[in-house]
Amino acid sequence: MSNPRSERRTGDQLAEELAPRKTLEQIIAEDTSESIQALTETAERIGKRLARDVTTSQIRNIFGTVRAIEQDVKTTDDNKPLPLHVQRELQMLRPKLAYQYGRVQGRDDDPGKAAMGALTKILSDSISLVGADTRRFRNFVDFFEAILAYHRRYGGRTN
Repeated sequence: MSNPRSERRTGDQLAEELAPRKTLEQIIAEDTSESIQALTETAERIGKRLARDVTTSQIRNIFGTVRAIEQDVKTTDDNKPLPLHVQRELQMLRPKLAYQYGRVQGRDDDPGKAAMGALTKILSDSISLVGADTRRFRNFVDFFEAILAYHRRYGGRTN
């Protein structure tokens, strides 16, 4: 019989399992039918896993900020860089994610802490891939929206 403690994973380990860096690069940086398929499959895998241990309000707190940033980009052409204030707001999501992670009680390999850690790593890595690219930002928003939708689909915790 295996030791349940040895099977536990940290958020970084879970993030790599759910969304390897190469997959994130494909989702955020590419516009192909393969990248769209990777987006939906990866978002479903993440949303399904997070549904057990991350609350809807934890995800919506961050997603609300993304939606507000998106309003500043609505009229920006995909071929133009993101305005500097948008780049700043987007990068400031990373410490906000870190704060959300820090609020979760427990050890790094506790299921709830690991799940929030995985979301933090996946979204932070995705943000780093956006840079100043407007098209990549839109891909990021689509990816995050899909994660939230699948989280809801799989009965994401409400409290």
